[in-house]
Amino acid sequence: MARKIAIYGKGGIGKSTVSSNLTAALSDIGTKVMQIGCDPKHDSTRGLIGGKAQNTILDYLKETAPTDRKLEDVVLEGYKGCLCLEAGGPEPGVGCAGRGIISAFSLLDNLGASDLQPDITLYDVLGDVVCGGFAVPLRNDYADTVYIVTSGEFMAIYAANNILKGIANYDPERVGGIIFNSRGDPQEYERVRRFSEAVNVPIIVSFDRSELFMEAERQGKTVVETFPDSVEAEKYRDLARKVIEGKRHTAKFLKEDELENLILGRSDATVTAKKAVIREKIVPKNEPYTAGNLEYGKAVHGCAFSGASSACTSIEGLTTVLHAPKSCAHFTVQLDSCCVRGAMSRGNETIPVFEDPDVFCTDMDESTMVFGGNDRLRNLLERLVSEGRKNFVVITACPPGIIGDDVTGVCEGIESSHPDVKIAVLKEDGNATGDFMQGTIDAAIGLTRKFSVPGGKKPLSVNLLGAKTLSSYSMSEISQVEGFLNDLGVTVNCILPGITDVVGLKDVSCAAVNLNLSTDSFCDRIAMFLKDEYGMETLTVPVRGGIGGSSDWIRCVGEYFGIQDRAEMVVQKIKNKFTSLMEYPKTILKGKTCCILTISGDSDWVMEAVEQSEMNLLKGFVLRRPDYTDQLKPGKCSEGLEEIHFEDVPRAMKEIENAHPDILMTISKADIDSSIYQSRLPCAASSDPYAGRALAEDWIRGMIAPKNEGWREDVA
Repeated sequence: MARKIAIYGKGGIGKSTVSSNLTAALSDIGTKVMQIGCDPKHDSTRGLIGGKAQNTILDYLKETAPTDRKLEDVVLEGYKGCLCLEAGGPEPGVGCAGRGIISAFSLLDNLGASDLQPDITLYDVLGDVVCGGFAVPLRNDYADTVYIVTSGEFMAIYAANNILKGIANYDPERVGGIIFNSRGDPQEYERVRRFSEAVNVPIIVSFDRSELFMEAERQGKTVVETFPDSVEAEKYRDLARKVIEGKRHTAKFLKEDELENLILGRSDATVTAKKAVIREKIVPKNEPYTAGNLEYGKAVHGCAFSGASSACTSIEGLTTVLHAPKSCAHFTVQLDSCCVRGAMSRGNETIPVFEDPDVFCTDMDESTMVFGGNDRLRNLLERLVSEGRKNFVVITACPPGIIGDDVTGVCEGIESSHPDVKIAVLKEDGNATGDFMQGTIDAAIGLTRKFSVPGGKKPLSVNLLGAKTLSSYSMSEISQVEGFLNDLGVTVNCILPGITDVVGLKDVSCAAVNLNLSTDSFCDRIAMFLKDEYGMETLTVPVRGGIGGSSDWIRCVGEYFGIQDRAEMVVQKIKNKFTSLMEYPKTILKGKTCCILTISGDSDWVMEAVEQSEMNLLKGFVLRRPDYTDQLKPGKCSEGLEEIHFEDVPRAMKEIENAHPDILMTISKADIDSSIYQSRLPCAASSDPYAGRALAEDWIRGMIAPKNEGWREDVA
């Protein structure tokens, strides 16, 4: 039966020397061995192939198209027919060597390495059990027996103990034994012996320091081949026999204080060691610029990568570079397309840039995960700069954060070479920094810091804060707000976090004041940042829908700029139009009864439509939901609505059924008498002063439609 063994131990402890000599000894007795070096240094098999460097599996994976890959290209025949392979890895400081091991093993499986049918497959594994990649040979489907190489130094034994802990996490019954490789300290064998007895794993062979190993290495060979009659060679042959015998032991490991006591004799190490006094930072729940879902520990919706992308791709003149796999980029850009389709289907304005976004992707793949994506990002940016683009934002998905790409360094290098180029970096790392809303907040902050140029204040100008780029109503509602501001003689300086242009970003700090586009905490975070960074004030009344809400914010703008008379004219114009719009609905709805069940405390605009239609409100409830963004608080409900919790819903529904209204206005379909018409309410309030008119149209349809559909009688 074919065997699979792994040689583990601290880095630099001599695993490759042990592995290659063991392979040579096994080959001497007619065993077909396949040795796989699992170290980016790719020097495990040099002593078996005459000291030559070998093409690594990962370099081959990187440079060869999938259709051209062949197993024989990564396998060299070495001493007495042994098979030699090197996994390889990325350059130091980039990529993920652990991921490389996984990729290398996957390629070998796909190319049919098992068809080579070795008697023993030997894995020479890098260092300690540092991550899941290097722990792959510990799994049952790879190595059935693990041997641990150690010297008598404390850190080597510490690594050995960690390896035993790693084995115990998978299958503890797979330890072949300890291989003692001496560094020449006369006390070290005794330390290893104590450790061996404590973990109940025997020392199966001991090697003293010897010049023969250095001489064999100079010749590019193993000691077994160069000095076959030496004591060292005989020990390797004895080790080979034990490996073939395959005796195994149970992995036990020591606690850290037990290990220090055993090896260093420091029985009081954990008691008497003076602990450094570290004052823990207590992060307040209202930590600046944190999205509401994160602040209150709620469920996280979407990822910050997508949120930042949505905001940035809506900005004219800004090139968005997504440092991400193609699939991630495709998904998030599709959100922009869905917004366009939604707006078109509803007859609303679309965000112009969304129709043809200036967005590029680095197309990170398996190779990038192993070797790092710095070069790929650098090359893409250089190409885009050569095409004349100057204003960029780079947004990271999950992989760059996992493998540690130096995105900031790459972008700073590009800027250094091209002084007229600006690159904002948003290191979102997928959802590592938070949810979709957090990504949009980060975009507003990151872009402002990068592109804003301090300048003089523009009179009668505002920044609009909190544009929700993926709302199909967003562009139409913003245009309506801009229209009212124009009637006041006030201009929009910039919109954050998106639906603006690079010129607007440069002028952010030049606005006279900020105006929030909604009541939620999303706007508040951006306003807080602008206050902290530039000392900018935000108007106390945000944009709200309905007649009352619109009147409030328009009057607030008028009061701030000293144009109250103009504001009153705009308010009266809005009121007159709404009254006119509600004349027809009144003829159908007057005297009808209704109930309301919503999750938005800001329902004044709904109440206004009910009042203008001269309907009778029988019951009204606002369900307090902990995952809803307007942070409903006691007393915030519109007048006439009762705040309830989830446990109150059955009681509320019973009251609604008993009242038996003509119309139930609700956020989702309720299981009630089918003769009660149910009209859907939006989860979030609109900023449209005339939004109640659209609701009234739905109420009219419910009243004029027959209660019993005739088509039901036509069905056999």
